[in-house]
Amino acid sequence: MATSSEARSRIDEFLPNCGFRAAYQIRINAPRSVVYECLLRSDFSELWLTRLLMTFRTMKRMPRHRTPRDLRQRFQGTGFVIVEEVPEDEIVIGVAGRFWRPDGGRCMDLTRSSFVEFARPGYAKVAWNFRLSAELPETEGTILSTETRIQCFGRAALWKFGVYWSLVGPFSGLIRKAILKQVKTKAESCR
Repeated sequence: MATSSEARSRIDEFLPNCGFRAAYQIRINAPRSVVYECLLRSDFSELWLTRLLMTFRTMKRMPRHRTPRDLRQRFQGTGFVIVEEVPEDEIVIGVAGRFWRPDGGRCMDLTRSSFVEFARPGYAKVAWNFRLSAELPETEGTILSTETRIQCFGRAALWKFGVYWSLVGPFSGLIRKAILKQVKTKAESCR
């Protein structure tokens, strides 16, 4: 019998096979309920590193969001869709596009229901999750992890994404780590 730490992640349901993958985690001294709420309230544009790297990537200044909104609201109109959400357990986010293009080539018409079936030649599909795991039953600690999986459709997309990922992947990792640290700081200050 699998323990909760060995339980299958919901990201497996949406993108079980991928050509590229990155995963990170952090231990947070707060219960899952607090960590989850802090994750939903986190604004990734508050992170100077995110703004800097996205400015370099798009050649447009990325502003801070001035209006407080939750994660679901911030994704509206961006091409990112929440494909699965299990409160205090896992959120899976989907996006598809030609990420190697300066504008990111995101598919703005992607929906929760069309994500699984998406397989357009010349494009890539990304599943990105945040997963919360209780550290030990006798503690209030939480392990917050994030994983990014990418599947490319066609040789040209695979080649272009491979070149793109070799340049952007390390910086994407820095952003993911900064997001985890941002949630940790907020959750631990709420205690």
